[in-house]
Amino acid sequence: GSVKSGAKVVVIDPGHGGADPGAVGIGGLQEKRIVLDVATQVHDLLRRQGINAVLTRTNDREVDLPPRVAKAEGVNADVFVSLHANAISLSRPDINGLETYYYATGYRLAKSIHSSIRSTGSVADRGIRQARFYLLRKSSMPAVLVELGFTTGRIDAAKLKTAAHRKRLAEAIARGITTYLQEP
Repeated sequence: GSVKSGAKVVVIDPGHGGADPGAVGIGGLQEKRIVLDVATQVHDLLRRQGINAVLTRTNDREVDLPPRVAKAEGVNADVFVSLHANAISLSRPDINGLETYYYATGYRLAKSIHSSIRSTGSVADRGIRQARFYLLRKSSMPAVLVELGFTTGRIDAAKLKTAAHRKRLAEAIARGITTYLQEP
């Protein structure tokens, strides 16, 4: 069934921002920039489908974790999706891949988004994992945190730098969210 206009509220959370760049990888690639671009595209794609998408930040500014959760609670979100990019030592460019995290109720949402991104064939699979991240623990609605790839990974960084790959990720995330919302 189609999603009724205004019926569903999705909060998209681009991690980090402002003075906090998040993961910094190959060639100075910054997590905060990647995730803001992807999140903004996801927001726009969902809006076009009549879903009430809300961003926790729309520009390059620092937002603490509690206000991110408060925003999701305040708009009575149906789902909360936090977007991040991973990093490990610059001496480990061999580590690449997608990781999706959930804590309690977010498993089905995690699976839907993770599968959708995986189906693009554009990123290696490092699995769906349970984690006690603040954002996941403190949110009352199904919440997931997606690590889109490694800024320190040779393969991931080269892709995350490109507008084409970020667009592909955004489309896959939006598809994963709408699939989840349409399931009975």
